[in-house]
Amino acid sequence: MRMTTVAHMATSPGKFRSFVRLLWAGTLLVNLFVIGMVALVVEKNRAREALQAAVLTENYSRILEEDLAGFISKIDMTLLTVSEEVARQTAAGGINGKALEAFLSRQDSHIPEALGLRVVDARGIIRYAVNDVKVHNASIADRPQFIRLRDDPAAGLVVSKPVLGRAAQKWMITLGRRINNPDGSFGGDVHVAVAVEQFINMFSKIDLGASGNIGLWDKNSLIARYTKVDTRGASVGATTPSATLRELLGSGQHAAAYHARSGVDGVTRSFYFRQVAHHPLYLVVGLADEDYLAQWRSDSLLIAGLAGLFVVATLFSSLIISRGWKRREANLEALRRQETEYTARLERSNQEAESARRQSQMILDSAGEGICGVDLAGQVVFVNPAARAMFGWKEDEGIGEDLHALTHHHQADGGVYPHEHCAIYRTLGDGARRQVHDDLYWRKDGSCFPVEFMVTAMEQEGRVSGAVNVFRDITERKQIDAELLQHRLHLEDLVQQRTAALLETEARASHILESSADGLYGVDANGLITFINPAACALLGYAAEQAIGRAAHTLFHYAMPDGSPYPATECPSHGALQCGREVRVDTELYWHADGHGIPVMYAIHPMTQNGKVTGAVTSFVDMTGPRAVAQAREQALIAAENLVRLRSEFLANMSHEIRTPLNGVLGFANIGLRNSQDGEKARSAFTKILNSGTQLLGVINDILDFSKVEAGKLSIEHVEIQLAEVVEHAVEVVRERARCKGLALRVELPPDLPRTCIGDPLRLGQVLLNLLSNAVKFTEVGQVSVTAACHGDRLVFRVADTGVGMNAQQLGLLFNPFQQADGSTTRRFGGTGLGLAISKRILQLMGGDINVESQPGLGSAFEFQLPYVQASNPVLVALPRQAEGRIVGEKPLAGLSILVAEDDAINQMIMEEILTENGARVVLVGNGLEAVDWITQDGAEAFDIVLMDLQMPVMDGFEATRRILALAPALPIIGQTAHAFKEEKEKCFAAGMVGHIAKPIDPDALVALLLAHLSAQAS
Repeated sequence: MRMTTVAHMATSPGKFRSFVRLLWAGTLLVNLFVIGMVALVVEKNRAREALQAAVLTENYSRILEEDLAGFISKIDMTLLTVSEEVARQTAAGGINGKALEAFLSRQDSHIPEALGLRVVDARGIIRYAVNDVKVHNASIADRPQFIRLRDDPAAGLVVSKPVLGRAAQKWMITLGRRINNPDGSFGGDVHVAVAVEQFINMFSKIDLGASGNIGLWDKNSLIARYTKVDTRGASVGATTPSATLRELLGSGQHAAAYHARSGVDGVTRSFYFRQVAHHPLYLVVGLADEDYLAQWRSDSLLIAGLAGLFVVATLFSSLIISRGWKRREANLEALRRQETEYTARLERSNQEAESARRQSQMILDSAGEGICGVDLAGQVVFVNPAARAMFGWKEDEGIGEDLHALTHHHQADGGVYPHEHCAIYRTLGDGARRQVHDDLYWRKDGSCFPVEFMVTAMEQEGRVSGAVNVFRDITERKQIDAELLQHRLHLEDLVQQRTAALLETEARASHILESSADGLYGVDANGLITFINPAACALLGYAAEQAIGRAAHTLFHYAMPDGSPYPATECPSHGALQCGREVRVDTELYWHADGHGIPVMYAIHPMTQNGKVTGAVTSFVDMTGPRAVAQAREQALIAAENLVRLRSEFLANMSHEIRTPLNGVLGFANIGLRNSQDGEKARSAFTKILNSGTQLLGVINDILDFSKVEAGKLSIEHVEIQLAEVVEHAVEVVRERARCKGLALRVELPPDLPRTCIGDPLRLGQVLLNLLSNAVKFTEVGQVSVTAACHGDRLVFRVADTGVGMNAQQLGLLFNPFQQADGSTTRRFGGTGLGLAISKRILQLMGGDINVESQPGLGSAFEFQLPYVQASNPVLVALPRQAEGRIVGEKPLAGLSILVAEDDAINQMIMEEILTENGARVVLVGNGLEAVDWITQDGAEAFDIVLMDLQMPVMDGFEATRRILALAPALPIIGQTAHAFKEEKEKCFAAGMVGHIAKPIDPDALVALLLAHLSAQAS
């Protein structure tokens, strides 16, 4: 009986190991799921921080790019001004050194950030500089930027690589522009140096954290770099950008975001790369990962800690269960050892029985197990009493019969058990011992019983002569196993209950992890806070101990945005808790502990157990920033729509403004044609055609000036001007219109007003004329006055009227382009709406500003101020006597031979009329090639001057000029074009022309220009 029980229990360790493996596999899967969710949340938060860093670097780069572009544009404008002044003095007969250095000092005051203006001649010798720059006669002929300006007429603004200044002994870059001689050849350059530390000071105003980085690069090397903490440093001119930055510097891209390890200090950052306007300079702004991910690391450690506690709890529970089962296995192992010892003793007994049959028979008779002996044929040779009792045999029954056929003939399912499969016959065949743990033997009465048996071969003279089968009835052990199975099933129920508890803990942890975007808190079924994370505490201003145990709605969700009470029954959170559904809300406020509202977006996840809501987890984020961005986006959309409306109104207004004078030109041209026989009517018609054409030209000039302002190409001259003449000229233009409307026009110039100053007479007159024209236009009765005065170092001009006036809203829009006071003003008075915008920009370029005071019905007063720059004694250039005679004579061009290249027939007629009317002999050709042929055939002495149109078929004016100058280098050529832009003038000078005049051509201006260049040539 004892042997049967132990044999059955020996099968338990395999099942125990299977259960333990399942237990630990389940625990592992649960923990892997939790770890995966933690990794997902952490990575999502990291991606959000990286996106915010990318947006921040882009915004900082845009701000710095605007500052740098403005700074460089200011320097470029100063360099252009100096270049034009040098070219002007050179063309006028030579450079006045003192006047030029005074001019340099004034221009240098406009760029105090730079290290001093310098003018270099064609050999690279510094000839002129500001007084505090002691570098006169030094040579820069070996500098790459000078070589490029010398060899490339179209180089524009050239920025050097950083160099260590020879005089200042500090790192700097230089910005320079080419100076052209009157014939377009290289005359030197003007340049200015800027210290690298100037850029570093500019970058230091941006806070990028402890390891943030701002760098300024050219195509190949570092110019300036700033960071708060830099343990390695970076020298100016370093050429170690990261691989990504090196690719961007050579790609031609204007802007790009990237993430890389810095090639300078090895710090990994989120960078934004941006080109500085159209200049060959590139900004690189970077936020270090260790700075912008600091908060993310802190939050990630907290989440990982919570997950770690959960993992430890599940592992500890599984360990307790496995240890309990391990103690049971130890007990079973002890039983198995006893069974092994018993089996060993049984085997020794069988060997002794084999050597002494008689003694073994006594043992067989007394043995409790059944023992049968068979010969090689499988027939029974002996049977002990225990076996007979089990089989139901009588004394000597079964001897000589087939043991398998008597006791082992069928299987448990009723199927026949073949002889060849029987363990006894197999042992007889190979002599191996076989032990069967669970089988059936059949009794004489046809019943069966479960057995466990062992077959051992009997040998005689080294050969198998039979076999001994020792078996025992294991019916009782089967019953014990069934009882153990019931105990095991009961234990599995206990394990399932413990696993369900673990799964419930896992579900709660999963909800917490899924809702841990920012702020996170949980409530029970009554809405009382059970836990709250540090992020929620920081956002709401409460400590965890202040919040836990209190109702969430009463604590921070108690009021509407307008301050009125918020009933809990109307709260989405309360509804979600009652009905057990998830809710997401993005339009409400939570209230901070100090009383201010926080716009939030929150999501509620109810927790259920056995179909009943036991609480909820709420995650929320602060929406202050996103909502501000949305409002800014909405305001920008409104501004864009308003700009579209203004541009549409502008186009409609421009159509009216252009068509109105054009209608006058065409209408009065028809009237003049019909009345050509009536001299008075024809004169009147032609006068009105000129007035309408002048008005149309004014509209076009406004558009061109505004285009220059928009493109940043409106230039200001610095020459000596007569203040009284400028004021009087502007007044004279509007005098007739004021007289026709019955307005008094007053001019007040005090006795102490300076007679001359340095400035731009054309632009100053343009501003005055615009203000006077507006004053006359918007004044029906009363007067218009203009005054000028000098107060210290400022010139003050004031234009006042008694017109319609403006309210505060209209004043706020007054200087916007395309816009007058309102739409009715445009319809009533006309105009482009560009004049005041252009005037304000002109005054800013001249270092001044404009203010306005106005009241509806009482009139307006515009006052603008300009820097007063005292004029030095002008250098007078004496004209030859022949030129003087031409200017004062009735035919100032008498005796001159002029070649005119013009492809348009109407323009040919106009030019021929103007020139012959003033006494010149004119030869007309239709393209540049014909002009070259005339010079080739008639020689360089055939003409005194050439008027060359720029755009013509066959050969344009530029190519024709180059070919004519190759034949006649001293022959002056003046360009004429409909494009009144500075670039067109520069192209004319680069081709070798000595002057330029814009269409429509003013006859007086043309005659004066011709005489001036002929006089300069004669001198």
